[in-house]
Amino acid sequence: MTGTTRGNQPPFNSTEYWKKRYRKGGTSGAGSYGRLAEYKASYINELVKTRQIDTVVEWGCGDGNQASYFNFDSYVGLDVSQRAVRSCRRKFAHKTGWEFWNVDDVKIDRFDLSMSLDVVYHLTEDDVFNAYMENLFSCSNKYVLIYSSNRNEVSAVSHVRHRKFTDWVSNNVPAWVMVDAPDNPFEFGPGKSAQTNSFAKFWLFEDVDHG
Repeated sequence: MTGTTRGNQPPFNSTEYWKKRYRKGGTSGAGSYGRLAEYKASYINELVKTRQIDTVVEWGCGDGNQASYFNFDSYVGLDVSQRAVRSCRRKFAHKTGWEFWNVDDVKIDRFDLSMSLDVVYHLTEDDVFNAYMENLFSCSNKYVLIYSSNRNEVSAVSHVRHRKFTDWVSNNVPAWVMVDAPDNPFEFGPGKSAQTNSFAKFWLFEDVDHG
């Protein structure tokens, strides 16, 4: 496994980081709350409506706060944390057509939309990143939506590693074409708070062969 090593510390394990974070009562982070969550949900809800998307899977549903803004009928949330999955099952028990599973416990089906929100830049290990991207694209028959940064840069924060993931898409799934990449109105920059602004943005891909 190729990960991020800092000094004499062992390579960072992104899966264990998130499992431990949720066990200790941590959240999915600022991007899943407040105006950033509202912005993402507005884009996604409109996307599902206008492109007539019937089934959605999210790779990395976390604590489910972001999902609470979604307005669609069929949704599967996947996560590496069993604690997060159990929490989401309780939180959304009233939602008919919604399911939550640990990524290791479910046989993945095919969906109209496969999405990844604020996850890619947390996959610090190369093999974890590659497996994640393969799953993300292979389970969709129409669209893949990624909300992330898109540059190669090692962060000073141990659980963040920026990747130019569009290179992976071009090299590994060339049939998938980017059809939308709107600017984030809450882009992070000098003098702006990381709690209400983000270095991530949306990238929507379509399988040109699906029709």
